[in-house]
Amino acid sequence: MHGCNSPKSAFPAQKRPPSVHTSETTVEMAVTDPLRAKFARSQLARQTAAIDYYEHCENDPESEYFHGDHSLGVRRSEKLRKCRKNGYYGRHKETGLVRQCRDSCKLRWCSRCGAALVSWRSYICSECMARWNRPRVATFTLEHSDTELGFQISCLNRHFRNLRLRKNFRKYVKGGMWFPHIKRSSKDGLWHPHLHVPFDGIRYPHAELSADWCQVTHGSTIVYLQEVRDLGNVANDVVRYSANPCDWSKLSLKDRDTVLHACHGRQMCGAWGTAKGVPLKPPKHNDRDVIENVGAIGAVLELRNKDLNARAIFEAEVNQTYLPPGVHLRFTDDVIERDGYYQRAVEGVDYGQLQSKT
Repeated sequence: MHGCNSPKSAFPAQKRPPSVHTSETTVEMAVTDPLRAKFARSQLARQTAAIDYYEHCENDPESEYFHGDHSLGVRRSEKLRKCRKNGYYGRHKETGLVRQCRDSCKLRWCSRCGAALVSWRSYICSECMARWNRPRVATFTLEHSDTELGFQISCLNRHFRNLRLRKNFRKYVKGGMWFPHIKRSSKDGLWHPHLHVPFDGIRYPHAELSADWCQVTHGSTIVYLQEVRDLGNVANDVVRYSANPCDWSKLSLKDRDTVLHACHGRQMCGAWGTAKGVPLKPPKHNDRDVIENVGAIGAVLELRNKDLNARAIFEAEVNQTYLPPGVHLRFTDDVIERDGYYQRAVEGVDYGQLQSKT
């Protein structure tokens, strides 16, 4: 299946709801896991491409995207640079569980925020498919065309809505979710938008599904269909472009501008039928009053092999285990911030010497 038969996935299968405040991986895990390291490199390339685009818009007096307010480009590029680089480990006062609380920019084309959103959707999608009897995944494509990308996306969405209204489709399908993916063909250079659709229902004969899709699209017959056998990998595969519908690092500045305008203001995923109401957006955390800061992320990561408290905080977050009250690095953070010892701590100075200075 196009996009769903790949043996590699964007994220490891989720076994628990991910925190939207956390990064996609820790430094230690990224080094020891080749798949995570590969994803981290890809994420960095996509983030760099987004920063380059916003900086280009800021420096281009003819840019239409910012409507003359080029200072907006500066603000957005700076937000992208700083996104999720600062933050702290927060301990829930009631449960004792620890999570990373990071400052995020929440911009659509930010690969870091997108990774957190996709991680959440991957978990939700796999949990939803687990409740279905025999989940399946279909990929709906359109015939290649040189028409404008935004028009193709509108047509694709309209055709899929019409397909869901057909009596024959409703006979086989009870509900599902849809996630878009936008590519540019390496053969003819034409845009190729398509939909990945995990759905709940009985066995849908491929010939009938292809014929139904051909009728609503007036000519497009190619539909990929497969039964889901590995919930985690399939969920990862179908949702991985739902936050950022395409890989900007593989596009020119002109193509990035085309994609941005084509996707601006559009709903880029959805659910219907038995999947309607599935929370494709993560819930907002309203528990700041019961979250205590137990240490800056940078200090914990750098000192986890030297300081027992730092190690306990790090392992509690990675393993999602209980962290006892009173275990924190706030004293450590204060000393580093006050006396400028952070760089020396990074370089490996004995942290016990810092505490003795107070």
